[in-house]
Parts: sequence; structure tokens; C-alpha cells
Amino acid sequence: MLGTGPALASISCIRCQSKKVRCDRVTPQCDKCEAASVECTYKPRKPRTKKQRYIVASPPITRPSPELSEKGILLEVLERLKRLEDHCGFDKDAVNQEVDADADSMSISSNESETISDPALPETPAPVVPDGIRDILSRIKDEGSRSMLLSNVFCHLQQVQSCFFQNERCFRAITSAMSEIQFMQDTEQMEPFEREPIPKELAREFIDYFYNFYHFEGFRVPLEQSFLSSIPDLLEIPHVQLDYTSQIIYYTIVLQGMVSNPGEIGGRGHYVQYLYQKCVSLSEKWLQNVKETPADFFAALTLISIALEGCNIDLSWKAHAQACRISKALGYFCVDETPSEENRLHLTEPGSASHQVEVEKNRKRFEFWHLVRTDCLFRMCFGKPGIITAGSWKVNFPDPTITGVDHESSRFIQIHFIASMRLALIVMKYLDWVDGGKDPDPISHDARIDDFIDEVQSILFDWDTEGLLRMTKNHIDIWFCVDVLFSSYKMLIILYQSKICTQGPILPVQAVDISRKSVKIFQSLLESKEHAFWGVSLILFHQFIPFFILCLDIIGNPDHLHLEEDLVSIGWISDFVELVIKERVELKPVMIIIKSMATACQQTKMDRLSCSTDATHI
Repeated sequence: MLGTGPALASISCIRCQSKKVRCDRVTPQCDKCEAASVECTYKPRKPRTKKQRYIVASPPITRPSPELSEKGILLEVLERLKRLEDHCGFDKDAVNQEVDADADSMSISSNESETISDPALPETPAPVVPDGIRDILSRIKDEGSRSMLLSNVFCHLQQVQSCFFQNERCFRAITSAMSEIQFMQDTEQMEPFEREPIPKELAREFIDYFYNFYHFEGFRVPLEQSFLSSIPDLLEIPHVQLDYTSQIIYYTIVLQGMVSNPGEIGGRGHYVQYLYQKCVSLSEKWLQNVKETPADFFAALTLISIALEGCNIDLSWKAHAQACRISKALGYFCVDETPSEENRLHLTEPGSASHQVEVEKNRKRFEFWHLVRTDCLFRMCFGKPGIITAGSWKVNFPDPTITGVDHESSRFIQIHFIASMRLALIVMKYLDWVDGGKDPDPISHDARIDDFIDEVQSILFDWDTEGLLRMTKNHIDIWFCVDVLFSSYKMLIILYQSKICTQGPILPVQAVDISRKSVKIFQSLLESKEHAFWGVSLILFHQFIPFFILCLDIIGNPDHLHLEEDLVSIGWISDFVELVIKERVELKPVMIIIKSMATACQQTKMDRLSCSTDATHI
């Protein structure tokens, strides 16, 4: 029986195609266009002789043979995908019934293994709320802002809060900041604005820079540089969707290449946020489809880093949990379960099969110990439980050169690995000691703290980190040095602050002195135009505790000996954060807290001057 309704077009209308919505293909006007009262037009259909299905193309994951150039591979992939685009552009609706159950199945996949879910993965624990802050934090109605403040502000202060909230002026400053944050949320639009995409050629430039200057054997990218460089073109093909793993690796490699490039880059802050937002938008789907492959392991490692850069602690924690799970499945936890006949510190002849096996083991050792350090970071700074438990692994320290070939270009990477691992082990011992209940006897308690302090100071002394910083010749080496330096300073501040004999209204002078030094070195680095783009995330991670220690000492110590000097540093950090957050509106609550503390410090100075003037008149 013939239908009596309007004719159906063979393809969707142009407007529905551009908006990527389902079209009922009714002529002369589909339902979507009729509802919007706009013109409805259809592309003419190309004749074809044979019905074809979609083609799923796979990226070159393994290294190409020497006779194939990267350009040739790229042209071949693009030509194949162009043919695919021409076909899909006209025939997609003809096979809708076949692919309707999986509309996103058109993908370029970096792996073929099945998705494996692990119900035993640890859930994200609730943040620890410091005593005295729960009530004033409850004034923030926006759940996202509360979570961000807990993770990036108050979890840090949990380590040094012994007298912080006992100071009335300090507590008033925090309370005032909370009121201002809530007023801002009630009156302003807090949604981050849309970022412009990064130009294709600029993205390729950052990929090249990463591979030429930043790439290290310890973290081998599982996708070829030629494939990553082709992704900007692939993303423009409307009927091709890259898998989530490849996209996350692409965006994070572009970001790492950009932030490690000291050259002048217009709109760098906007690009950082664009890349971060792209990874966040991909992360949910990636977490649902993550596989136990080297590519997904690398994606997890890079997502940890970029989420920390974006101050998204929960996402970073989830990526870390996945990295631990995947690495365990790939054998990273049992690299040295069976002792090797070869001495791992003396690699065999380069090029031999034994050498390649040992290099691969070294790479796994290096990446595993990086996970251990990250696990300690989450425990210390963000109050997360440890995922890598004692007795669950058998992994020796690697040869820090990975390949056995020592090269000047990787010297600072090796120093950073050894020094940061020593610090991670100290942090691990300290956290285990704290979790065990410390020592109720003040004398033995402080003696144990002194042992930890000596161990951290030995790192600074053995490697002369301040001297190394003066010897650095490029931006990447500077980053490795300051990471060890500032991490050690922060740990020393926490240790001095945790000594029982120093708890009270006055901070330990050692903690204040180290805070002053840390902030001044950081200020000198970021005042340089070359490093000014490091941004607020590093202030939150490396300088938040020193900043608050200086503020508390100014506010609570009437005998403060470096008032003017410290006020300059406090004011500089406040101004710098305000400048950076112009491109990071979601972090504005943090800026308000920092500025509130800086204002309280200035008010303390004015009050003391006023008291001094009154005393003089009397």
C-alpha cells in the first residue's frame, strides 16, 4: 500500500547535519526546521553502484619501517580518510539502521583489547574538613566551589593548622572571604567562557618541541609522533571520531610541549585552558572505556598531570587510580619478582636482546616509582588514602639513564628522579608514622620529627639544589630543580610545624624562615617573563603553605622582624594570582581567600603603626 504522507529525502537536511541532530528527512521541510521556522534544504544525492560500510582505520602505533617517511604515512592516512569522508557524507543515513545502536562507533582506535572494569578501584574519599572551618565553608552554596576550596586550600592547611584558626584576625579574614565568594556567586556568572581552539600548525610545533627537547626514555609515548601530528587534520574530518585515549594523549602532549617552550606565545593562558577543558570533556567517556593497554596507561599518567594543572583534584585522583590498576595488570608491580641474572646497574651490550629486555624493565621501574611518588603526593597534600600498599610490589630502583647511556641532556631529569624519590620515601615513612598514632611522649615525638628533618635537609645538601638552580640552562631543567627544591621546603615547613614543643601562638622560626625563602625564590622566577606563564596552580601546590605561614606570622607575631620584606612578597603573590585568574574564572574563590589574607596582613601593619604612634604621643 502506497503511503500518503510527504516524501522522504534520502539524506538529512543541511541544517540538521551541521547541528548533528536526527532529521526526519520530510520534504519540503523537516520537523526541526519547521519548528525553528527556518529554510530547509537538502544536498543532492550522488549516485553509487554498491552499498558500502564504514571503515575503521587504526593509527600507526608501532614504529614504521625506515623506508616509509612520516610524511608518506600521513598522506596515506589522510587520503584514506578523505575517501571515507566522501563516502560517509552522502551515505550515512542509508545505513542508519545498522549503526543506530552505536552512533559513536566510527573511530580510529589506538588499541583493540576489550574494556576491563574493576569494581575494586577505590572510590574518591570525602575531603577532610579542618576543625573550625566546617561552618564557614558551609556558606558556599556551590558544590563545585566548596570541593575546589577543600582540595586546593584547606587540605593543605590541614598539615599546618595547629594555631591558624586560633588567631581571631586570621579566622575573620577567612570568614570574610567566604561571604565575598558567596556574594560573587549570587551576583556573577561563574561559568568558564569558551576557549578558541589551538591552531593546527601551532599544535604541531608544540608536538615537535616535546619530542625534540622534553621527551625522555623513562616516559615513552606509545603513539608515533607522525600520528599525533596528523590528529589536527583528523579532527577536522566530521565523520571521523578519534578514540578518547588518543585524544587525551594528543592534547596533553601539546600542552606539555607548550608549557616547556620558553618562546613568546600569544594567548598562552587561553590555550592552556582550552587544552585542559578538552581533556576534562573527554575524561568521563575515557574512564568508562579505559583498557589495560600501554596507551591507556600513558593517557592516565598525562591526565593526572593536566588535571593537577587545572586544580581538578578529583579527576586527577581517578586518573591515578586507573594508572595504578593498569600498571599492575601490565606487570609493573612485579618487575623484579624473579631476580635477573644480569646486574641491572650494568646493562648488557647495547643492541642485544638482553639489553632491550633490561631497558624495558628499567622503563617500567622508572614509571612505577613515579606512581609511588604520586601516591605520596595525594596522601600528603590532598588527604587521599594510599593505593600502592606495602607488600603489593617487588620493584627495584632503575638505572636513572634507563638505557645505560648517560647523556648531558637528561642529567637534571636523573637528578630530579633520584632526589624526588628520596623525598617520597621520607614522606611515606612520615605518613605511615602519623597514621600509626605518632608518639605520645613529646620528647621522643620531636626526636622522630628531627630525624625526618635531617633526612630532608640531607637531600638539599647532597644535591645543592639551590646551586643547581643557578646552573640550569633551559626552562625544563629549571622546572626539575624547583620541583625538588620547593617540595623539600614544603615538607620541612610541615615537619617543623608538627613538633609538639613549638605548638602555640607563635610559629617556629625555622618554618617562617623557610617559607620566606621559598616565596622569594618563587617570586624571582615568576617575575621573569620567561616563566610568568607557570600560573596559579603551581602557587597553590608549591607556595600555598609558605604563603599562609608568612601571613599567620605577620598577623600573630608582634615581634615579626621582616614585616616590610614579607608584606612585599605577600602583596606580590596576591597581585600575581589576581592577574592569572583573569583567564581562570573558576579559581576566583581561591584568589578571594589569598587577597583577604593579604589585606589582613596590611591591616595588621596599620594597627601596629597606629599603636606605636599612640604610645609615642602618650
